[in-house]
Amino acid sequence: MINKLHPLTITEKLTETSEFYKTYFDFEDVFISDWYIQLAHKNGAEIALMSPNLPNQPAFLHGVYEGKGMVFTLETDDAKEIFNKLKIKGATFEVELRDEEWGQRHFILEDPSGVFVDIVQYI
Repeated sequence: MINKLHPLTITEKLTETSEFYKTYFDFEDVFISDWYIQLAHKNGAEIALMSPNLPNQPAFLHGVYEGKGMVFTLETDDAKEIFNKLKIKGATFEVELRDEEWGQRHFILEDPSGVFVDIVQYI
C-alpha cells in the first residue's frame, strides 16, 4: 500500500525553493535540516528538497535537477484569484494567465530549482 507521494527535487537552492513554495502557495515546513527540507500543504500535497553530493546518499542521487522535463501541476477552483495574489507578491510568470482550447485556465511559474509549476483550473 502506498500512503503518500512527495516528489523530491535535488537542488543547490534549498532555502530559495522552500521559500518559493511557502510564500506563493502556503506550504509549511514538515522537516528541516541543512541538507533536506520537506514541505506540506493543508490539502495534503507534499514536496521535498535535498542538497546534491551528499555522502549519505548513493552516487545516482548526487546530481542537481537540470530544469528539463518536470512540471508540478497544482489544481485550483480559481486560477485568476491565485494569479492576482501572486502578481501582487511580485511573482514572475513563464506563462501569463490564459484560457486554453482544451478547457483549462492556467498560468506557469518556475521555482528557483528549475521545476515548472502550472496552476490549473478546469473550465
